[in-house]
Amino acid sequence: MAEIDYTRASVLLFDPIHVNQRTSRYALFEIGFRQIECVASIADFKNGITEGAPSLIVAEASANDKDIFNLVRSVRRGDVGSNPFVVFLLTTWSRDTGHIRKAIECGADDVIVRPFSTMFAEERVKTLIRGRKDFVVTSDYIGPDRRKDSERSTDAPPITVPNFLKATVENDEQALNNAQQWVREAREAVTTERVRRVAMRIVISVELEASKKTEQGKVPVALDIKDLDRAARELRAHVLRAGRREAAEVAEALLDQIGALGDGRNADAGVLKLVKELAMGTYAAFANGDTIERSKDEIGRTVSNLRKRLQARAEAARRKAVLIAEEAAAETADDAGQEGSPDIKRAAM
Repeated sequence: MAEIDYTRASVLLFDPIHVNQRTSRYALFEIGFRQIECVASIADFKNGITEGAPSLIVAEASANDKDIFNLVRSVRRGDVGSNPFVVFLLTTWSRDTGHIRKAIECGADDVIVRPFSTMFAEERVKTLIRGRKDFVVTSDYIGPDRRKDSERSTDAPPITVPNFLKATVENDEQALNNAQQWVREAREAVTTERVRRVAMRIVISVELEASKKTEQGKVPVALDIKDLDRAARELRAHVLRAGRREAAEVAEALLDQIGALGDGRNADAGVLKLVKELAMGTYAAFANGDTIERSKDEIGRTVSNLRKRLQARAEAARRKAVLIAEEAAAETADDAGQEGSPDIKRAAM
């Protein structure tokens, strides 16, 4: 096992609160890091990611959580910075489970709740060096694969991504010399999987629309046109960035057909079918003929689960409406009974 030398690695530390920033910097210094750039504004933080090449990013996510989470997602998508796979460690004072879940779901490698000891922080950093998780890509997530074996019901394959923190502190010259190729190959793998998953998202939406009915059994439930449009635009952006002109033309046609769906109510079956085919065609054109047929079972399971969830939600709403109506009727009956009571009549005399 190679010896760890933290002095080789550069750290970008973001915290808008000076006292917190100083505490985090002290902990990093005690661990052994020496190249520590500290910033206190979101703009400087973004510039540090874009213009620099930090081995490790540490960011406080308590006060500016939405901005930080969105920035992590942008880095993972490759929209900000040169390395989408940089090790990202978030810190927070919040113990709210919802906040921590959002921090994890944005694609960060780890989240540490304050206050923490230097020894605890070092153990977490060592885990990110020698036990970093592979990445997984879905239609709305790029980041460490935290699924348990029993939860791996999808065909999303884990992807081993570059870990320059490990390569730097262990002085792995071969990995560092091949850095650009390493990132390029991982980018291609992630982008291909991302395009496939976004195309699947569109197909699933169409399949769900084809199978959803209201209680009357004939009127289709409105599609989420905004979500379809957003997914199609992301598809187009990916294939354009990759220089796949044919795939981009198919994606343009896909956007046109989604526009033809109007508000999503009473969607034409022929247009829906075309939307589905164009989404699949965009991926096929991008992936040199590969198809999403291998995902057929997963699409079917997803549609079935979503349909059950929608049905349960509709049933819960129906029961709630019935309960509200019964309570209103009971209150009306009570009021009528009080108006006709002898005590009320005597008081009115």
